[in-house]
Amino acid sequence: MLLHQYDLGLPLDALVRETRRAVAGWDWSVGAFGHALSLPAYAELHPYGRYSYPNFPCTGLLGQCPLFREIFEDLRCEKVSFRLLRREPQSSYAWHTDRWKGPGVVRFQIPIVSDAAAFLVTTDYVRQDQIEGAPSAGLTEASFAAFARANAGRCARHQLEPGLLYYFDTTRVHTFVNPGPGERITLSFDLLANDWVRERFPEVREEIGDTRSVPLPCPGRLQLGLAFARSRFYPVRNRVRAWLHAN
Repeated sequence: MLLHQYDLGLPLDALVRETRRAVAGWDWSVGAFGHALSLPAYAELHPYGRYSYPNFPCTGLLGQCPLFREIFEDLRCEKVSFRLLRREPQSSYAWHTDRWKGPGVVRFQIPIVSDAAAFLVTTDYVRQDQIEGAPSAGLTEASFAAFARANAGRCARHQLEPGLLYYFDTTRVHTFVNPGPGERITLSFDLLANDWVRERFPEVREEIGDTRSVPLPCPGRLQLGLAFARSRFYPVRNRVRAWLHAN
């Protein structure tokens, strides 16, 4: 349930301006889950997640975003994802974990545009069915107090300050609630932990341990080709998801 905060000295005004340029004209329904914009080119990501649905489509926008490019290159490790994620007003994520990111991979985020009322909820649960009293329609500001009582000692609520870097163990069940009238956009990235990551962010050892991780699977040429072919069907997946959401 611990949340770790780091100040990288990033200028928030510049982050907001660059975010607004990056998302100008972007149709969020095109991206994964209807709320993602993957910034690198495909070749800039580790082969493990290069053609995975959460990274679809890789737009190659880093060349037009010098501040995001600087952040990307200052992270001296391989990246499994590097995305802008949008949470629309008066909505929340379903309870979930992010185990898809792979063994030895840790997730960080930098909130950029956010309403002051938005909040993260972390738990020490490893499965969604362990949660007590979870509202069927998703957690809201109004339902949080009852939820917190039902899960006392097993959950924590956090307010995230825009412009700062945050890490927590996303293999544990969590959600994010945006109850206000404005959108929330965050830069989220998954890093393959190496010696630099462990030294720079020692708190990740809580999730992945102190010893060198088992190597992240690296698909060969044939597997990459099949993954690329499969990614051509992701637009269909998006359309089906949008239809189900509307109905």
